[in-house]
Amino acid sequence: MCRFVIFEDTSSDMIGTIEAALIKLNMPLWNTAVDGFGNHDPGSGRYEQAKSDWDVIHPGRAWAEKCNGAHAEKSAILASIKNHLKNIERKP
Repeated sequence: MCRFVIFEDTSSDMIGTIEAALIKLNMPLWNTAVDGFGNHDPGSGRYEQAKSDWDVIHPGRAWAEKCNGAHAEKSAILASIKNHLKNIERKP
């Protein structure tokens, strides 16, 4: 069963707080161990940045291939993911 809550007017001020609480409670992989899931093309002149962790382990975004900065090694990112998942398993 899906339940939706719509926050309107001043109650929408609670969205950030609720989102932060859910992230802290559930520790989703994309908010804790793998940076860059929701990234967009940084645009011209900013391709000296490093590729995000997401783009290192999931190649395919053409703009990410233009990023020339030093990025994390795929093996280090995968080790971080494994560590994160082990910590999730231990969580009561």
